Amino acid sequence: MSLRLAPGRRVALVGPSGAGKSTILAALMRLLDPESGTVTINGADARTLDSTEVRTLMTGLTQDPYIFQTTLRDNLRLAGPDSTDDDLARAVRRARLEPWVERTGWDAQLGEDGRTVSGGQLQRLALARALLYDPPVLLLDEPAEALDEETADSLMDDLLDATHDRTTLLVTHRLKGLERVDEIIVLEHGRVIQRGHHDELVGVPGYYRDLWESEALTRR
Repeated sequence: MSLRLAPGRRVALVGPSGAGKSTILAALMRLLDPESGTVTINGADARTLDSTEVRTLMTGLTQDPYIFQTTLRDNLRLAGPDSTDDDLARAVRRARLEPWVERTGWDAQLGEDGRTVSGGQLQRLALARALLYDPPVLLLDEPAEALDEETADSLMDDLLDATHDRTTLLVTHRLKGLERVDEIIVLEHGRVIQRGHHDELVGVPGYYRDLWESEALTRR
């Protein structure tokens, strides 16, 4: 496949399980190196860069975000040790977590693995942490996975608001809201089978339109 993430551009990867979506994210973060082809960052082969350096440039929200057994404030500061209280408040607001933080308090103790927060709050907390870290390229791996329909829709709306004009690669099996991204790439068995804008893809027969129509039926 060929993929270019230009500054400020948002691209979504969709496709069935096993299509290769998460593998692409792993290659971008140098958690693995491609057996053929190259990943380049500003023209430089990523394999010539230290893997930690690559992950400071391209990182983000994974499927299983981790919450440490410490305060809400300190959980956020893990991503930005030098963040001011205003920085934390701004990230929380952009992740649409402000009402929960106001109820809970900045010094509330959170349990490991997010035992004291709901699934939606956990993902929003991880999003706020990713925004604080502020990588040049934000990678989002199935952020709405395992959430109920209403919570997932709300999170995706907030996530797309928060990533406006931010270079973003979103891996998702949910199509709602993808009309707001610049390009959608459909993968199957590690190959690109469709690519284009949402309006283009729903206008032609194929995997994307089939999935869109299936989602529409379940929402009625």
